[in-house]
Amino acid sequence: MGDRFQKHFTKPSMRYASYDWRYADIFTLVGLVFLLSARLYAIFVTPLELYVDEAQYWVWSQDLSLGYYSKPPIIAWIIGTSDAITGHTSFGVRMFAPVIQFLISLILWRCAYKLHEDSPTASRIGRISALLWALMPAVGLGSSVISTDTPMLLFWCIALYLILPSNSVTHLSARKYLIIGFFAGLALLSKYAGIYFLVCASLWLMAAHVSSYSKRFLCFMTLTIGSLLVLTPNLLWNLNNGLVTIMHLSENANLSQPSFSFEGLKNFWQAQFFVFGPLSLICFLAAVFKWEKHSLFLLSFSIPILLIISIQAYIKEANANWAVAAYPAATLLVAGWLGNFTRQTFSAVTIFINAVISVTIISVVITGHMGQLTPDSDPLRRVRGWESLGSDLEIQINLHNVKTIIADRRVTASILKWHFHDEPVQIVVHDIDNRPSNHFELKYSYNKNTPSPIIALAKQQEAPSIEGIEWIGMIGTSNHKIAKETYRNYYFYLGKN
Repeated sequence: MGDRFQKHFTKPSMRYASYDWRYADIFTLVGLVFLLSARLYAIFVTPLELYVDEAQYWVWSQDLSLGYYSKPPIIAWIIGTSDAITGHTSFGVRMFAPVIQFLISLILWRCAYKLHEDSPTASRIGRISALLWALMPAVGLGSSVISTDTPMLLFWCIALYLILPSNSVTHLSARKYLIIGFFAGLALLSKYAGIYFLVCASLWLMAAHVSSYSKRFLCFMTLTIGSLLVLTPNLLWNLNNGLVTIMHLSENANLSQPSFSFEGLKNFWQAQFFVFGPLSLICFLAAVFKWEKHSLFLLSFSIPILLIISIQAYIKEANANWAVAAYPAATLLVAGWLGNFTRQTFSAVTIFINAVISVTIISVVITGHMGQLTPDSDPLRRVRGWESLGSDLEIQINLHNVKTIIADRRVTASILKWHFHDEPVQIVVHDIDNRPSNHFELKYSYNKNTPSPIIALAKQQEAPSIEGIEWIGMIGTSNHKIAKETYRNYYFYLGKN
């Protein structure tokens, strides 16, 4: 097998090494810029409010640190930067999401060309890669909200570009792998799923290279050292904060009570049709069994991730986006497979289907509703009605000179922190068991020194049981429609320490 790969990787050819821009490339770039502009416009005019995670990331950005309860810090640094540029707006929170996805499209375009630079189809494969990524349904959604996946994927793709096999693949460079490690470390500082890069890189070093084992081991060690150097500040933060993020990750995996259900596995893979695109996923599964140049490299950076998350889905459960790190390499694999067809009908149809989904997502973001596509359980209910709740509370705050609001949960606390960003009122939560299970219980927990008067939010007509508070009574309610048959209902209770 080693001879087979060495044959692919050591055959010299510089005929197509320099990029020669064509009209198709220019049209593709213009299309990507237009798509970026449309996505920026959509998040600028959208009536949809911040999602709870976005609001929590904004809260983090107001207190910049080397780590946070559930995530590493780069997402907060990014939002802190955009917030400083644009001021307190939802557009400012989300601004960098479509920009980063645009940059990833360009990086994958270059990756595809570099992988196939000795082929006359290199330019075509590059364009297909850029369009497949830019129009991927998950990227469309990821361009409408800011999440930790977005910066993680940017640094992942930079590292992927640097580690790409070339005609000199047998000449491993420890210095180069140290630099790759720096970017892998930045991916880890964005989301801990960046650890998959080290797993995939180790498999690639073991499987495909014909250098000595000592040289391969040295490259892996420099890769790991580079990653750890970047991640060290966050690791120290965790040590100083009781390893809260590590504990949160283990709780997220939730493997203590396994269900061993094929239903969870089936649900995960059904979701991947929306994550990657219906035909894109079918093409990927077909390309796995159709050996092309550099297939081993691209499969090394995709299959292990999909396998790990599939096992997690079978044992307990797995969110659809947990395997998103597999899709940069999967995009390159699919593009290489489609780009080598003489007729490009199949690639055009694949891209067109993703384009329809992307345009639909943009229209939903602009209008704030899904129209005829709205399911019985409208997912957009989670980003509606929070401003109305804040306005209802603001009336009571002014009437009773309230100093503190006790939110019923992290979700509500995050949104209210955003809403009352320039008000002197404190937003806290009640940690019932004195064991922090989220950022607010860790940093903004109610205690006996919390200033009065206090308003507590409750979902039922009964004041919450909080030791040390004397309740005066219910002073108001908030009830707003957030979906066809769904309302967000709260009762306000006034009290004092």
